[in-house]
Amino acid sequence: MAQNKEPQASADAILDKLDAFLRTKQLKLTSQRRQIVEKMLEMPRHFTADDLVDSFVGQRPRVSKATVYRTLSLLSEGEILEQHDFGEGHRLFELALGRSHHDHLCCTKCGKIIEFFSEEMENLQDKIAHKLGFHPTSHSQKIYGTCRECWRESKRD
Repeated sequence: MAQNKEPQASADAILDKLDAFLRTKQLKLTSQRRQIVEKMLEMPRHFTADDLVDSFVGQRPRVSKATVYRTLSLLSEGEILEQHDFGEGHRLFELALGRSHHDHLCCTKCGKIIEFFSEEMENLQDKIAHKLGFHPTSHSQKIYGTCRECWRESKRD
């Protein structure tokens, strides 16, 4: 199992896909939506809507919290972002465009999220689905536990 270290999609690629998606909904790619995409690319790999809202504090022109939330919803609907619930009471977002599938290890002590991909696990999931006559369209695997650092820390106590 290797941790994913992929480059992310460019702002232009994201804006092009968002613009095409918005046109299907008869919406426009506004300057505020552009600003949100640019700020989003400066965020850590996994971020909350409030993290993104906070990044606009004191900035002009102002981008409202409602605009950020609506834009994140559109980016998710347009399959540019993925939404995750890692059991922390809020959604985390991550860029989906230009990234290959991966799963997550979630530390329940410090909140660290480790991305990984396992061909063996993917094959087993496909085999089980096939055996049960199930036709998956997507999946999200989250394994909860304690990361190496927190585990070591707990051993010292």
